[in-house]
Amino acid sequence: MNTVEQTIIRMVNAIDRKEWTTAKEQFADTVMVDYSSLNNVPAADISSSDIVGNWQNLLASVATHHMVSNFEVNIAGDIAESECHVYACHAARDIEGWDCYGRYLHTLERIQGQWQITRMTLVVHGQKGNLSFLQQIQI
Repeated sequence: MNTVEQTIIRMVNAIDRKEWTTAKEQFADTVMVDYSSLNNVPAADISSSDIVGNWQNLLASVATHHMVSNFEVNIAGDIAESECHVYACHAARDIEGWDCYGRYLHTLERIQGQWQITRMTLVVHGQKGNLSFLQQIQI
């Protein structure tokens, strides 16, 4: 396994463990985030502090389990492009669970010798369970 894959795996594992500092360390200072296939919000440049802070708030009472696999990685110098499958399970007390699956597309840059995510796109292929889960946990 190369360090590009390890960076992405470390990021999703840190989310599942709620290790927010470790999650943030996998990102560059600013990241282009595109989850438009999930939430219809246009892609935007977001600070890594805001990305992780938003997850920390949103997932405070949520157990998650992210599975990433089938990595295809292309490296050209200090830039890497990665595509992988993702399956994410979400559970919270007294709320029906929700699963989302598809592909993750990441661009990473080697910054001071470490791979950091600079672009993250989720391409949703499907969802199962409670499609209102994200809205219900914010109530």
